[in-house]
Amino acid sequence: DVPQAPEETPKEIKITEFILGAGDTIEITVYRQDDLKKSVQIDRTGIITYPLIGDIQAAGLSVLKLRDNIRDGLSKYLIDPQVSVSIVSVQSQKVIVLGEVKNPGLFNLDVPLTVLEAITQAGGFNLDSKKQSVLLIRGGMKKPELITLNMEKALKEADLTQNVLLQRGDIIYVPRTFISNVDRFFTHLSTIISPLLSLESGYFIGQQIEKGASSTAVSTK
Repeated sequence: DVPQAPEETPKEIKITEFILGAGDTIEITVYRQDDLKKSVQIDRTGIITYPLIGDIQAAGLSVLKLRDNIRDGLSKYLIDPQVSVSIVSVQSQKVIVLGEVKNPGLFNLDVPLTVLEAITQAGGFNLDSKKQSVLLIRGGMKKPELITLNMEKALKEADLTQNVLLQRGDIIYVPRTFISNVDRFFTHLSTIISPLLSLESGYFIGQQIEKGASSTAVSTK
């Protein structure tokens, strides 16, 4: 018999991207500028209003891109402003893409989105991803529906039964190795994800998105 590769045990969850949407609330702080600390909700048009700068487009941007835009706007008035943006709460519809993709994170579901489209938003598959064994977690972490999808088939044969439309709160996990026992794999995965999840929302940012971005748990309260 040909020995099979050992099944992957997920060890780490990385988040490098968080795309903001209408309804999300963020907190903006500027180092040594207490009067510029502001908590603001993104309005229905995707705009926030911030001192000195005025209206800023926020929806559709990553947390880091918004931070950079605010920093650039403040640079007209302050010398080298040190800006941070953190997530206070999430109201927009999101899906989560994790595992072997270039930019794992949370992405807006403001238009119909398929699994492949979400993976594309996350920067696409890494070289060592197992496209034939992508896991879709639907319905929350307590009693999820676990669906394994063959994205190789979706890519090569345009198989729509594999490239399904996503729903709010769906989690896509792209593994490095074939998942032979889905329930056992999910048990390992859930122990890593669950401590980072907000009970109210099912969304999380469990660690720093990148240097300079805040580490913040989020909820839909």
